[in-house]
Amino acid sequence: MKKRAAVLSTLLAVSMAATGCGNLAATESTQESATVAANIKTDKTSDKTDPNSIDYVIELDPQYNVPTDELLKTFPIEYQTPANSELSKKIQNRMLNGFNRWNMGYDAWEHWGEVLYHDDSIYNVNGVKLTLDEYQTAMDMSLKKLDIQMGTFKNMILVDDWMAIQYDIVNIDRATGEKHPGTTMEFAKFGDYGELGAKVDEGWGGVKNESYDGTMHFQTEEEQKAQKEFMDELCNTELADTDDLEEKYPVVYPTTIDTELGKQMKDAILNDFENYNSGYKAWDKWTDEFYAENAKLNYKGEDVSLDEYKDIVKDENGNTSRVRINNILVSEDWAAIHFWTVTTNEDGTKEADNHMQFLHFVQNGDKVQVDNCFMK
Repeated sequence: MKKRAAVLSTLLAVSMAATGCGNLAATESTQESATVAANIKTDKTSDKTDPNSIDYVIELDPQYNVPTDELLKTFPIEYQTPANSELSKKIQNRMLNGFNRWNMGYDAWEHWGEVLYHDDSIYNVNGVKLTLDEYQTAMDMSLKKLDIQMGTFKNMILVDDWMAIQYDIVNIDRATGEKHPGTTMEFAKFGDYGELGAKVDEGWGGVKNESYDGTMHFQTEEEQKAQKEFMDELCNTELADTDDLEEKYPVVYPTTIDTELGKQMKDAILNDFENYNSGYKAWDKWTDEFYAENAKLNYKGEDVSLDEYKDIVKDENGNTSRVRINNILVSEDWAAIHFWTVTTNEDGTKEADNHMQFLHFVQNGDKVQVDNCFMK
């Protein structure tokens, strides 16, 4: 059987740039499910849930299908928003089962990939597009160097066939024991494959960083060429000359936003893009509108004040523009966004980078403001 890639949450190991805390061993619910699977009293020649059966379907194995209610007791989502549709419920259960299977050894990692992915799945690792086989090869190499441990599950935002998740993680260097804690963010588009359940069609994990060039070595020459063409296209982006921000900043993968609060949140996000691109002075003034008083901000895993974040933006603003939005996922009062920027260097060369944010909004009179923000 062809190998499959690991659970989504392992992708940042490729970069050795870690991102939280907590060591998740096999839970009681997992052990019980494994016992159930082992004790099924049926004809082993025709049972889809028996690993010894010729008709075994790994996606249906009870050990990969612990009920959501049980999993949420072990892996509570800190800022929980609902899974409203049947597909969203399938995605939620699949991801929680992925956390349940983590830190159980390489075989568990490999087998879980059989459940989560299909042959044509694509994963964009820190900005680099990899096929399933390439992703698995990269992860195989990384897991030999790193012990990856899952921590606090902060968000799982589910809209239509999309998911955005944020969680803590710690990478431990197997040779030195050195720990690299932080936060991971991921976006993924799922398909519903009937009996086989929800599987990732394409995912985006982590932001472009120092591992970018090294990760491209897993690509074929043709794929590397396509990667460069994609980046060049981003660098040459020209924003529409219009006051219509929906037209100026179109979302590549639009999803349903059907509440008044959600529409206000999207408008605020688009205005944040516009003011950022208008220069630091305009953006600095805009922050009084966009951020609530005493807003909590976390930038690259570190808590920062608004003034500290303004200093970060001041250093980059003027040379960097926000040019493309991949996603704006809105569920209740939370939004998850994935977007691209282009920076012009001193020598005139340009560089594209991707960014991910999770934003919590509050209503303040006739406007909405961000009171909690996680950024990478």
